[in-house]
Amino acid sequence: MVIANHIISGKTKFIAHIGFPTASFTAPKILNPCFTLLNTDLIVIPMACKKGNLNNLIKGLTKLENFFGALITMPHKQAILSHLNYKSPLVEQSGSCNIVKLNKSRKTIGEIFDGIGVFKAICQKDVSPRNKSILIIGAGGVGFAIAFYLGAKGISKLAIFDLNRSMSTKLCVKIRKTFPNLEVDVWNSQEAGWDIVINATPLGMNRADNLPVATRFLNSVEVVIDLVLSTTDTYLVKTAKKNRSKVVSGNDILIAQIPEMLDFFGLEKISIKEIKAICNY
Repeated sequence: MVIANHIISGKTKFIAHIGFPTASFTAPKILNPCFTLLNTDLIVIPMACKKGNLNNLIKGLTKLENFFGALITMPHKQAILSHLNYKSPLVEQSGSCNIVKLNKSRKTIGEIFDGIGVFKAICQKDVSPRNKSILIIGAGGVGFAIAFYLGAKGISKLAIFDLNRSMSTKLCVKIRKTFPNLEVDVWNSQEAGWDIVINATPLGMNRADNLPVATRFLNSVEVVIDLVLSTTDTYLVKTAKKNRSKVVSGNDILIAQIPEMLDFFGLEKISIKEIKAICNY
């Protein structure tokens, strides 16, 4: 079998891209050409694992000698923690993980790069989050990771909203404890005028999905960030472009994480510019 001119043999190691659904998975299209460029006998393989099946999958994968690591996405970013032998400080803080590797003793090590991906993608739009007010929609694993990472970047104000109010409250409590000088609260669904709005929910994965917030809350927003991975503009991205906001897409965020992922796996970093050229992005 050949993937992106990569000949797969009995010596090839693999990274499992674990989540569900897998139709929108973009990481294999980006990382596999990177591995080819680096002359590394390694591939990423999507694995459609529904909620509740993670335990059996991880048990099986870690027994395979050619299992190299994993990329973790919805709905497993929090459930994966119970399968980690070692967690980074940010994984411990946020209670979320999106990448796993094995050490020499084949113990699992977890890290989270969603936050740095968002931060780097914002900076690439010539915007600094310092002194900005930020509204995050979604208090799941991704929302947790982003809130903790941006909380350390000098933002002025943070609001969290989730349909499950207890999750919003839980995240706010954790953020206040870690960043006592940061103004943070559950969004009241009324306050507008945010500098940055972040969609950390699945809304947008399907064409029929509504916006994560009403259009009136998107007016005059400097940057709109949509973590949904899509081959076309989501409804939120289209709306933001009409409002002349700067837009950060899920693909922008993923590409911004790739150099960190390569480094995490002990491989040579490739610049974001090179990665975009490889992927024709």
